[in-house]
Amino acid sequence: MSAHLVLIDVLVGLGVGAEIVCCIGILAARDAIDRLHYAGAAATLGPALLAAAIVVQESLFTTGGLNAVVVALLLLVLNSAATLLTARAFRLGERGTFETSAAERRRGA
Repeated sequence: MSAHLVLIDVLVGLGVGAEIVCCIGILAARDAIDRLHYAGAAATLGPALLAAAIVVQESLFTTGGLNAVVVALLLLVLNSAATLLTARAFRLGERGTFETSAAERRRGA
């Protein structure tokens, strides 16, 4: 087995492993905000590793390699916005405001 194929296998294995860890984290998290952390990681780390495996296999300058990089970048950017908006909606629904309380300001939250 060549080093090229081993690198692809390692990248795919790490990508799938990262997704599994994120899924377990989502299931084990205590509340919605904690789950958002794992959901954010699931849309960044795993896809980036899988895109890297595709680029190693296909080359960056092919349709498959370029599509993989574009999808990974879109997931990175759009997931950040979706996570932020979800957290803000959760806070608004839970507290009725985006403002921090005096206790939170004292804690540094």
